[in-house]
Amino acid sequence: MSRVLVIGGAGYIGAHVAHDLISSGYEVRILDDFSNGLESRVAGIQDIHRADVLDRKAVFAAMKGVDSVIHLAAKKAVGESVENPLKYYDNNVGGILNVLAAMSAEGVKRIVFSSTAAVYAPNDKDSISEDDPTIPLSPYGATKLLSEQIITAVGHAEHFSSISLRYFNVVGSGADHLGDNSRDNLVPKVFQALDEGKSPEIFGDDYPTPDGTCIRDYIHVSDLSKSHLAALSAIEDRKLHEVYNVGSGSGYSVQEVIGQIEQSIGRSTHAKTVGRRAGDSPKLIAGIDKIKKELDWKPEKSLKEMIDSAWQAWNA
Repeated sequence: MSRVLVIGGAGYIGAHVAHDLISSGYEVRILDDFSNGLESRVAGIQDIHRADVLDRKAVFAAMKGVDSVIHLAAKKAVGESVENPLKYYDNNVGGILNVLAAMSAEGVKRIVFSSTAAVYAPNDKDSISEDDPTIPLSPYGATKLLSEQIITAVGHAEHFSSISLRYFNVVGSGADHLGDNSRDNLVPKVFQALDEGKSPEIFGDDYPTPDGTCIRDYIHVSDLSKSHLAALSAIEDRKLHEVYNVGSGSGYSVQEVIGQIEQSIGRSTHAKTVGRRAGDSPKLIAGIDKIKKELDWKPEKSLKEMIDSAWQAWNA
């Protein structure tokens, strides 16, 4: 039976991935510092290494005896990365260097890497393909692109396989105890504001989009999680160094998402518009033809299902 090291496996996305792996027959080891991860998400999983990905000795120890790696541990707040780029280069690039060094030392030959749509340059296309220009607007996006490049270079030299999954916006929950607790993502930020009796904020309404708010591609976390299993299966079967977009292939404006939230919760959010946030692109929609064709993966859940499941988990 294959053992997979899930780095960041107690996080929102990582825990979904870990549980899906277990359900599919894999043995799972988790490395997480629990700075964002939750104990409740990994209850019942015994093989847990509690450490920071920057702790090289701990990463080397966790790498022993595994067959593959899924690396999801990173700082991810776009605005914070603009304000404190050193933190992001240190954590995100330093983390992947430790992971790759440990893989090399232990002879581990397969990695699936959590990347982001923030690597792309803004454009006016209906959707972004993996071949479109990568010119990140934020240090966060830059650290992910650099990590992809490092993985590919080391992978060629060390003769291992890699797939980088460029996430778009992740929403929803596959189970009530796996909900999103991030204060950086739109939907939980709206829920948190409502809990505090505040008006959620929309960052800018003067973008070149139909309603002036940024357009994003939103994908249900359960669909995203399954893309990791498809990627892992692919690199188990053959040597690859590929990147894939993972999204729904559809775009929704921030205002449209707020509207769906209001429908799902049955009341107005009284959202207010504030100034633009540094590093935000006007529109990012995933072109997903490549992953559908090559990994036989496709999204299944609607925006309503995303918001409904997120709201249910938030209130569980």
